[in-house]
Amino acid sequence: MLELRFPCEISARYVIPAVRLMIAKKLIEEHNLTQSEVAELLGVTQPSISHYLNSKRGIKTAKILSKCKKIRDYVDVYIEKAVSRGSPPEDTPICMICELAIRRITSKHGVISKPPRSKQ
Repeated sequence: MLELRFPCEISARYVIPAVRLMIAKKLIEEHNLTQSEVAELLGVTQPSISHYLNSKRGIKTAKILSKCKKIRDYVDVYIEKAVSRGSPPEDTPICMICELAIRRITSKHGVISKPPRSKQ
């Protein structure tokens, strides 16, 4: 039996790390910011940025999401606001982007669910 996850669980595990990875890479590559500066603009720690950039977490989902123009546009708007303000923008439509991303992920790969526990 599969245990279905709520949309916010999917966002926390897949979408948010992927979007943060997309934003971090772009800020570092296109704006020549350090990991510490990127961390400040995302409202996370520098080790979190290092984790996103150097681990496998979020990479597969980021590849899927980067194919969606609306999500790429969201990343660009977030970056523009964050760079101009010097802090994480408070007026970003996180729920809208999560909903869009979840639809994108589930439409491409079926419903994301937790595999059944093995009986030991």
